[in-house]
Amino acid sequence: MNHLSSTLVLCDLDHLLLGADGNLTQVVRDVLQLFVRRGGRFTVFSQRTPRAVRSILGSVRLSAPALVCGGAMAYHFSDGTRQPLCTFAGQDADLFARLPVAEGVGIALQMTDGTTRVLRMSEALERHLRQEWTPYLLANAADIKGEEVLRVLLYQDSKAVPMISLLEKSLGDRTAVLLGERAAADTLILTPRTVSGREMLDAVCMPVGTDPEDVLVLAGGLPMLDMVRASSQSTAAADAPAELRLAAQKVTLTDAAAGSAVEVLYRMVRDAENLA
Repeated sequence: MNHLSSTLVLCDLDHLLLGADGNLTQVVRDVLQLFVRRGGRFTVFSQRTPRAVRSILGSVRLSAPALVCGGAMAYHFSDGTRQPLCTFAGQDADLFARLPVAEGVGIALQMTDGTTRVLRMSEALERHLRQEWTPYLLANAADIKGEEVLRVLLYQDSKAVPMISLLEKSLGDRTAVLLGERAAADTLILTPRTVSGREMLDAVCMPVGTDPEDVLVLAGGLPMLDMVRASSQSTAAADAPAELRLAAQKVTLTDAAAGSAVEVLYRMVRDAENLA
């Protein structure tokens, strides 16, 4: 059996494939193209929206839905179909209007239609939008419906901004219901619940008839930890967080920036050619 065509590689786009400029490096792009041409099956996990992921991937084709917006949605680029795994449906109607209004705090929403809506701009938010290749639309909180929102992203210009206390003051008891995750030193993400690793794997596999047991999770950052734990095949970068390396079945010889994803993909191509 050709291991390339029988295994679907689900790779951490943000931590393993991108260079310092936020784009695919040439060696990564070359190995990805080689991997796919030889029959390899490939898709990605990203904190970014579908539009940003498509801009970064360019001509690289995916074999299954991508997990975007931190796994809150599975998006199939071949036909534009999407499966939201977590929305703010059922939350208070005025939730988004009650988000903090403070100097140096930016607010963006990742939507089920694949867009990013900005409720309040800040320097940190503008920087992230530019670095992450994310197109956006300005929006009014009063026009936002909970069932159309995947995640709320809060960006702070300064570490001195007391984000948690601002949230507690603005949302009151609602703060305890929403799950807050630090995606970066200046970024806090709010979701109504956690999407399990099994849910994410199923959302990738079911549309293309792939067994979750045939997925290799190639991880570099903690957002993929639950998926690594749920998968039967997983590899972590040599410099991935300790929890990720302990949970993975294998660890690469190289760091993320040194080409850990390339190491795994090229080895799979070479092994397949040796068996031919």
